[in-house]
Amino acid sequence: MKTGKSILLIDDDAEFCEATRAVLEADGYAVRVTHSGKEGLEAAQKSRPDLVILDVMMTTDTEGFDVSRQIKDTPGLAGMPVILMTGIRRELNLPFAFEPDDKWLPVKVVLEKPVPPQRLLAEVRKFIAGSKAG
Repeated sequence: MKTGKSILLIDDDAEFCEATRAVLEADGYAVRVTHSGKEGLEAAQKSRPDLVILDVMMTTDTEGFDVSRQIKDTPGLAGMPVILMTGIRRELNLPFAFEPDDKWLPVKVVLEKPVPPQRLLAEVRKFIAGSKAG
């Protein structure tokens, strides 16, 4: 099943990227992988994916948070759905969860790694349905 929809995966963990790409491609999505926020933003501007899956801790511990705001503030990318997939709570032993909001964390949903493949696909389908950045 080809959906014709494209996903940009921004994560610095190569093994995680390959496993996630396999799950998404098996469901019919075209997946592009980048390994840093800077590279991901450039790819988003060039290819205008239907959805972005974004890690938090890459070059810096907060890189994904910063990138989510940059996507929201970039003409042509604003409105592009972003799913934040992170292990930051476990990694830093944080006693709280992150919640999407329009200003500080403009993403659709925050998923804690590891994310079961069926849950990831359900979230992707929910937010990619009628999306196009604008």
